[in-house]
Amino acid sequence: MKTLDFAITPCPNDIFSYFYWMKENDKSRGESAPFKFSFLDIEDLNRAAAKGKFAVTKLSFPAYLRNKDKYEILSAGAALGIGTGPVLIGVNKKTFFEKLKNSELPPKILVPGLRTTATMLLKFFLNGKNAQIRSVNFRKIIELIKKGEAEFGVVIHEGRFVYEDSSLDLVTDLGEYWTWKTSLPVPLGCICVRKDCLEFKSEIEELIRKSLRYAFDNEPKTLPTVRDYAQYLEEDVLKKHIHSFVNDYSFDCSGVLSEILKYIEFSK
Repeated sequence: MKTLDFAITPCPNDIFSYFYWMKENDKSRGESAPFKFSFLDIEDLNRAAAKGKFAVTKLSFPAYLRNKDKYEILSAGAALGIGTGPVLIGVNKKTFFEKLKNSELPPKILVPGLRTTATMLLKFFLNGKNAQIRSVNFRKIIELIKKGEAEFGVVIHEGRFVYEDSSLDLVTDLGEYWTWKTSLPVPLGCICVRKDCLEFKSEIEELIRKSLRYAFDNEPKTLPTVRDYAQYLEEDVLKKHIHSFVNDYSFDCSGVLSEILKYIEFSK
C-alpha cells in the first residue's frame, strides 16, 4: 500500500490510538509508516471532508453522512462512548431549564462546531426546543463561560473531565442521555477512507487494529506524546479520556453501525 494522508485530531484518544504509526523514525518498529498524519480540530476535519482533502480521515458521524458520496466508513478506529460523551455545562443548571421554557429568551449555547457529534447530541437532547447555538473552537468554551461571554456550552475531549475545576454546573451528560434513549453507544467519531482508495480499506483497518493493540500493550510509552498534544496535562485526566473512548468498539464497530447511523439520520 502506498503512503496515505491520514487526518486525525490532537485529542488524547487519537494520539494514543495512532501513536504506533506516528513514530515514523522509530527504528524499533521495524517497518515503514503507511500514513502521513495531519492534526486538525474535528470541525476542520469535517469541513475538509467536503473537499475530499484526505485519503483517510477522522470525522464526526453526522459529517460522514454528509460526505458519504466521497468517503466510506471503516469498522476500525471509531471512538464510541459507553454511556458517556460530550457534556452540556453552564453557570447555573436551573437557569438553563428556565430559559429553555422561555421562547423569548432561549439559552445561548457554545458548541465545538456545527457539524460535530456534540451538536447533534445537543439537538437530540433539546428535541426541538429553541436555543441559540454558536460555534467556537472546543478549547475556548470553558474559558468563554468563565469570562462571562456565554452561560452554557458543550465540552468534549478532556474538557468533560475538568469543567468542575472551574465551578461550572453539569446541565446534562449528553452521551448518557443518548444511551438512555437509544440503548446504543455514543457515536463520537469514525474513521473513513476516500472512495478512490477503497482498494486499501481492509488493509487500513488491520493497520489501525495493529496500532491499537500496540497502544494498549505499551500505554506508558504513548503518554508523553499524548501529553505533547493535549489541552490538559494531568495524567489521570489523559487516562480517563483515553479509556472512555478507546475500547472494544475501536477494534470493530460493525455490529452497531447501522443502528447508530439510522438514529443520526433521524436526529438531523
